[in-house]
Amino acid sequence: LKNICFRYDDADKPVIEDLSLKIMRGERIGIRGASGVGKTTLFNIILGLYRPSSGDILIDGKRLTDQNRRSWQNAIGYVSQSVFITDSTIAENIAFGSEAIDHERVDKVIKLADLKDFVDALPNGIHTHIGEQGCRLSGGQRQRIGIARALYKGCNLLLFDEATSSLDRATEDNINSAIRKLSNSNHALTIIVIAHRESSLEYCDRIITLE
Repeated sequence: LKNICFRYDDADKPVIEDLSLKIMRGERIGIRGASGVGKTTLFNIILGLYRPSSGDILIDGKRLTDQNRRSWQNAIGYVSQSVFITDSTIAENIAFGSEAIDHERVDKVIKLADLKDFVDALPNGIHTHIGEQGCRLSGGQRQRIGIARALYKGCNLLLFDEATSSLDRATEDNINSAIRKLSNSNHALTIIVIAHRESSLEYCDRIITLE
């Protein structure tokens, strides 16, 4: 990100002003700061959902444009505080949006997202229905489904936007442990995390504070 500025149309001053940031492939980056300083806005800029008022986004030296925006977004996995779950099976939720389910890939990302023990204990495994809006899942299991879904699509950049903020401390620790294992097993995977709790940033290589 090079000299990024962003101002909402009805705002008197920019939310983000002259921000430059270089993130290396495989890094684990934490982003923290008080509410309203622009953390989620920065995520939306990285995602290509918001266009900066000025400045450039460069991916491997190539400027992000309208022509390559979709391919960039296809390489990104996004896990929010509230993971969208459909009233279908675990496999269908992980492969959400795909025309056909690659069961071998589903099994692989279940292991990476630390879901294997949970799925193996279910009577129908990955074909178990998880209820409307995932009512049969705990908060931690929903987050792991979100991680598995992001990995299934083949992302090489994983964004977590306050993904563990609504979880209890023990569940949060388990999710953070799963993310750490995932990062250690895939050194090319870049992870960027927004979090208020310091405990959710402990595994990061760098922590950036927005003020």
